[in-house]
Amino acid sequence: MNTKIWMKKFAAILGAALMGLMLATIARAAVENVVAQVTFADPVTIVEVNSLQYGIIDHVLNTETIIIGTDDSVGGTGAALVIGGTQAAAELTVDAEVSQVLTILIGSIVDGTGYALSAFVCSYNGGADTPCNTLLPTAIASAPLLIGATITGDNLAVPGTANGSFDVTILYQ
Repeated sequence: MNTKIWMKKFAAILGAALMGLMLATIARAAVENVVAQVTFADPVTIVEVNSLQYGIIDHVLNTETIIIGTDDSVGGTGAALVIGGTQAAAELTVDAEVSQVLTILIGSIVDGTGYALSAFVCSYNGGADTPCNTLLPTAIASAPLLIGATITGDNLAVPGTANGSFDVTILYQ
């Protein structure tokens, strides 16, 4: 038999065998569709309920401090200079996904004439006072955030309203 003819027959037989083997493999294959599940968290919302209130303070606030606690308590070296009005922690309502971890940041602090704002403390959902830059786990979807702070006199106080302000930013993960 001619070698060339024999090689062609062998190649044809081998090709047919390989094709049969591939078809047999394909016939035994299985396909499963897998779902990719993604849940996007709702954005955190913050609504101010009450502002941080120091009330009426004697204008002789020099370098004394007045502290409003998250429980509306008044303290500091200048506590005796508070002579009236309402003293209250700021109250905000925070809506967040359950089981998220919140970081509460205080920024863009604008001091009022006659004092500087500092030493912010937070209480989330009735929890203990913590510095406002602490991670706080959320247990419920909507909860109160109370913020207290210290004012320190700078010898520039004059009679009249001297509002300051600050931003509250909540990050969550």
